Amino acid sequence: MMTGNRMLEGRYALITGGTRGIGHAMARIMAEQGGNVAVTSRNREDSQQVAGRIEEELEVRALGARCDVSSRREVEELFAEVASWSGNRLDILVCNAGYPFDETIWNTPLHATPAEKLESWYLDIFRTDVLGSVFCTFAALPLMMATRAGNIIYISSTPALEGYQGSPYTVAKAAILGLMKDVAYEYGKHGIRANALVLGNIKTPATYDHLDADTRQAAAEATPLKRWGMPEEVGKAALFLASDMSSFVTGQTLVVDGGTVRF
Repeated sequence: MMTGNRMLEGRYALITGGTRGIGHAMARIMAEQGGNVAVTSRNREDSQQVAGRIEEELEVRALGARCDVSSRREVEELFAEVASWSGNRLDILVCNAGYPFDETIWNTPLHATPAEKLESWYLDIFRTDVLGSVFCTFAALPLMMATRAGNIIYISSTPALEGYQGSPYTVAKAAILGLMKDVAYEYGKHGIRANALVLGNIKTPATYDHLDADTRQAAAEATPLKRWGMPEEVGKAALFLASDMSSFVTGQTLVVDGGTVRF
């Protein structure tokens, strides 16, 4: 096994939605720093293939599991599997799984939303993004409280801070920030930290590949850095929050968007 001064040596991390894009980048970067990682998707075979590559290439323990985080039952089953794999230990939880990008929902303002779509658009995204994070946090807390240590990272996006026309996504991502703040406030006394990454335009197939060239260029030009972010850059931000480098940081929102949102 590889050894050395790796920041997450021997720790156990669970990254939901960890088989592709941003989630995969976070899982690999944490594994490169010595973390044993469990990754999930809705396809067990995909998860196991990703975990197998991480285990072979980075010489850490890895688990690939299936989970639809919008199902409380499936989250319970996931955490039973993770606890068995890790010896009832969980140091890091990244609530990354989210509702797939839907260009129609993203670009439809509230007044133009078909009335018959109001409930499904809002509730489907809310159930995956918000309740999925709630279910995973609920399951993770007993493991972390038992060791009086833990680190939860939530994934939000810039519309939660500045608004956008795709209200179902905005509402869900803003709710995630509220959850993060409550967890940080209530569970700090148990040694548990909670923070959120708020993401701008990140170049992943789930978003970038669905846009035409003009839209891609306009999104790049909207940032002071004049480009899209890369998944690996989000992974590095997650590593900072997951590691002891941020040991006195909790309840905070770290914006990773190339400078579009400025406080």
